[in-house]
Amino acid sequence: MVRSKIIANLCNQYPSLSRKDIEKILHHIFSEIIEALKRGQMIQFRGFGMIRMVRRKARIGRNPKTGERNIKIPEKNAIKWKCSKAFFNRLNKSFTENKISDNHSN
Repeated sequence: MVRSKIIANLCNQYPSLSRKDIEKILHHIFSEIIEALKRGQMIQFRGFGMIRMVRRKARIGRNPKTGERNIKIPEKNAIKWKCSKAFFNRLNKSFTENKISDNHSN
């Protein structure tokens, strides 16, 4: 889903808010998340998951296009996301329901 689709969905759900206000709110939320990650803070959304910044060490890699080896990849920041159990269970509802019924039939 792209940002414009999120904005369109929110506009439909909250017709009393202007599109411009919804865009500002969404921009502010993402800006706050980015700034918190820059400060090294962890972001937690209950029922959704946890986002944090991790430092990836420098390493030697290869170019997948040319196959060239010994390319130095510098140290960099990356994002790590872990979904909450509630989110995982919602995504895998049929899987978890089958697992529970399998356990009870034994």
